[in-house]
Amino acid sequence: MANPIISRAELAVSTTPMTVKGVIRKTSFLLGLTTLSGVGFFGYCLASGVTSGFVSVAALASILVAFVLSMVIISKPHIAKTLAIPYAILEGIVIGAISLFASIKFPTVAPTALVATFVTAAVMLALYRSGVIKVSQKFRSVMMSAVIAIMLVYLVQIGFSLFGSSLPYLFSGGVVGIGFSLLVIVIASLSLLLDFDSVERAYAAGVDESYEWVLSVGILSTLVWMYIEFVRLLRSLQN
Repeated sequence: MANPIISRAELAVSTTPMTVKGVIRKTSFLLGLTTLSGVGFFGYCLASGVTSGFVSVAALASILVAFVLSMVIISKPHIAKTLAIPYAILEGIVIGAISLFASIKFPTVAPTALVATFVTAAVMLALYRSGVIKVSQKFRSVMMSAVIAIMLVYLVQIGFSLFGSSLPYLFSGGVVGIGFSLLVIVIASLSLLLDFDSVERAYAAGVDESYEWVLSVGILSTLVWMYIEFVRLLRSLQN
């Protein structure tokens, strides 16, 4: 996601610099951990027959704790390695819960969203490497503004959900809701370009190798965000 987790990594220079391969390895590790956590939570909920209320509370609590961890990672990058693992596990619980709710009516939504996420990520990486889309300062500013606006919408929606309600139209299965999901997916996809660019900028600046974890957490957060939005879009389309 286009967030301070990535930007912060550009600030510290070290005599033991990070490597791009290191970021790739750590991102792969965190993605695997998130996947295992999600599958585990999904399977546990199915096997134990827990209530939807339990799943919702677990997901919301995981979101809140993961947010706190991300803020600590931003402010204390030297402990990012320690916090990245619980962060990935919590993200797994979130996607496990969302996948569970989606699979109740539409069993194919979760695997389709997963494939769509990784295909989109591969396409965006190809576009970035080929130079088709350039990450300029103006591009960064526009994207950051768009991401902040969407995050504010999410916060309002969370507030509504606490009272058993929802924002009109945007989070429904109607045309407006589908359009909003498509817009968010586009923004999330473009945010990956910022993540890729930040990795290259951090490498060029010679930042400390501990920032490999910071950068990996940033990429993970974008991919999870994209997956969640693909699930929402596919559910809306099938409705």
